[in-house]
Amino acid sequence: MKRHALLLSLVLLLAALAGCDRAPDQPAATPIPPPPTLAATTELILPTPLTGGATAPATAAAATPAAAATDPATVEPTATVAGADATPTPWPTVTPEPAATPSPAAPGGDSFAPGQATGSTLATNGSTAYRAQGQRFQPLILFVEPVNQLDVALAVYGGDLSGQTTPEGVTPLTAADNALAGRPEILVLSPEADGAYTFVVRAASGEGSYTARLYDLTTSGPDMAVQQSDTLDGGTEKAYAVNSRGARPVIAVADPSDLSDIALDVLGADGALVTTANYGGPGGAETAYVLPLGATSYTVKVREVNGAPAAFQIAIITLE
Repeated sequence: MKRHALLLSLVLLLAALAGCDRAPDQPAATPIPPPPTLAATTELILPTPLTGGATAPATAAAATPAAAATDPATVEPTATVAGADATPTPWPTVTPEPAATPSPAAPGGDSFAPGQATGSTLATNGSTAYRAQGQRFQPLILFVEPVNQLDVALAVYGGDLSGQTTPEGVTPLTAADNALAGRPEILVLSPEADGAYTFVVRAASGEGSYTARLYDLTTSGPDMAVQQSDTLDGGTEKAYAVNSRGARPVIAVADPSDLSDIALDVLGADGALVTTANYGGPGGAETAYVLPLGATSYTVKVREVNGAPAAFQIAIITLE
C-alpha cells in the first residue's frame, strides 16, 4: 500500500513540474486559413485615399489568372478616384454600325427637262453636265445666263456620258461660244433620234454662278409669250408682237416642219431692225435673242428666205 502511495506522489510531482515550463500568456493555437479565392480578391479592392498625392490601391495578395487579366471581355468598368497616378479602367470598345452608303448620282449629270431652270457655280475651267431626253426633230433650247465675269461655253453630246463633261474622243453634236463674258449663251439642238443627250456648261474663262433654262417648242410655261404652229404663203411673212418683262431677255425660236428655209427678224419699238437669225438652212431651226435695257416692245417676223411657202412652229419666250 505504501508503495502505491509513493508511486502516485511521484506522478503528481512530474505533472506539476511540466506545468511550470509553459508561458503564462501564450494563446491556444488556431488553424491556418486557406488562401483567398479570385472572388475574394475582387471584393478586397480598396479605394485610393483622397489625399494630395494618390497612393496605389491596397489589394489582397492573391495571384490573378492570366486569362482574366488580359481578356477585355472579363473586365468590368469601375470608377476610379482622380489622382496623379490614377489609371482609369477603359470602358469596353463599341464598334459603331457602318454609315449607310448614299445612292450614286444619276449617270450623265443632273436630269433636265424642258420648262425647268437650274443653276450652279463654276470655278475656272469648271463644267457641269445635264442629262435630257430628246425627241426626233423636236428642238431643245438651252439658255444660260452667267453673272459677274463668267464666260460660259455650251456643248451637247449624244447619249448618256455618265457625268463626263469633257469626254475624250467624242465630238459634240453642236456647241456655242459666241457671247462675251457675263452675257447669255444659247444653244439649240435638233435631235436626229429619240434618246438621251448630255448638255455641258463650261467656264471658258473667269468664274461665277449661272442660271440655265431648257425649253422646247411644245412645253407650256409662264415664260411662253407665243407658242403655236403657223404657215406662210409664198412671198408673205408673219409678225408677232411681244413685250419684254423689264430688262429681261426675249428669245424667239422658229422651226420649219418642212424643208423651207426660214429667217427671223426682231424689230424694236421704233421699227428698227435689232437682230436677224438666218443660219439653219433648209429645214433648220432659227433662234435669236435680245437683251433690252428696260421694259419695251418687240416685233418678231418670220419669213421664207426664197419667198416660198412654209410651215413652222414658233415660240417666243419672255423671261421674268
